[in-house]
Amino acid sequence: MSVEVGIYHPWLKEKGGAEKVVLELAKRSTHEITIYTRFYNPESTFKEFGDLEIKELGFGGDAKNFIDAGLRFGIGSMLGKIPTEKLDALIISEAGLGSLTAIRNNNLPIICYCHTPLRAAHPEFTQLYINEQPLPLKPVYKIGTKIYSVFEKHAWKKFDKVIANSQTTKERIIAKHLKHEKDIEVVHPGADIEQNKPGEYENYFLYPSRFRKYKRQELAIEAFEKADLEGFKLILAGSNQDPEYVEQLRQKAGENVEIKTDVPGDEWRELYRNCYSVLFLAENEDWGIIPVETGSYGKSIISVNEGGPAESVQHGETGFLVEPEPGMIAEKMCELAENPEKNREIGKKARKESKKYSWQKFAEKLDRQVEDLE
Repeated sequence: MSVEVGIYHPWLKEKGGAEKVVLELAKRSTHEITIYTRFYNPESTFKEFGDLEIKELGFGGDAKNFIDAGLRFGIGSMLGKIPTEKLDALIISEAGLGSLTAIRNNNLPIICYCHTPLRAAHPEFTQLYINEQPLPLKPVYKIGTKIYSVFEKHAWKKFDKVIANSQTTKERIIAKHLKHEKDIEVVHPGADIEQNKPGEYENYFLYPSRFRKYKRQELAIEAFEKADLEGFKLILAGSNQDPEYVEQLRQKAGENVEIKTDVPGDEWRELYRNCYSVLFLAENEDWGIIPVETGSYGKSIISVNEGGPAESVQHGETGFLVEPEPGMIAEKMCELAENPEKNREIGKKARKESKKYSWQKFAEKLDRQVEDLE
């Protein structure tokens, strides 16, 4: 039975995992979906959103910094009203700030699909974010995250169901005392396993991820330099969300390191299809679609043994899990470069494993969650 479902995500302005989840659910759901957001930039997010029904609630454009985001998008989520009169259910896409919309919009069943509780206000990451702030803003940041946490707990009480994207995220929800373990289900996101196909094995390692400091692209550069692989290149590709960081990477990169920002979709797929192997070194990633996506292209992966990748990568079978240390990463890069047959065999196993995950299966699971609310 088809029902009217709203999906709320605070902003659609990036090509990130959370945006991809919203996109694929909206595309594949059997229900009537309307996406609600406070800021939509079709030029910088996935172009397929243009084929969907999106209602921009508006709040004065993009956020300029974390204070601006907290004030406009946080308060906007708390006070803003979604036109829920014709909706049968609301799915809140929570990666921070999204949950606050449940405070006022709770006159219908609500599912929270949690990519991550707001990292900046989570005990595991708060100090890291504080350290990145200019000295005058440090006390403001501390106070702001404490205030946010009070409203966050209030908002989470409004959820009828909570679904985490990984066991790692589930544990972070529990650690923040937002929900009890028994009240949280895990549904992993998928990948384009029907569309993605293996290609050639050209001599380059690929790190496909948006440019943010916690993605640790500098670690890939350091590992590549230590590996000293003759005839190989390293390609870093992703959306340019931190120009200052990208410039730092360019200064650090040697002649065999190529940095590609804001790569079009066709080129992105070709980079995946024809790479030799993939690196993924993000710090404590909540889930990380990239390991599954890598497998869908029949490629091996070298990932840090942290967060979501520790759930999706089978060490020694579909890739390698290593500590975030350049020498250990370099060692595995050399092992794969010197053993092309082993690299291909791992890629075949990764492709087989990736078939457990598909966007279609993901959408079907979320549709059932909506239907179970009745």
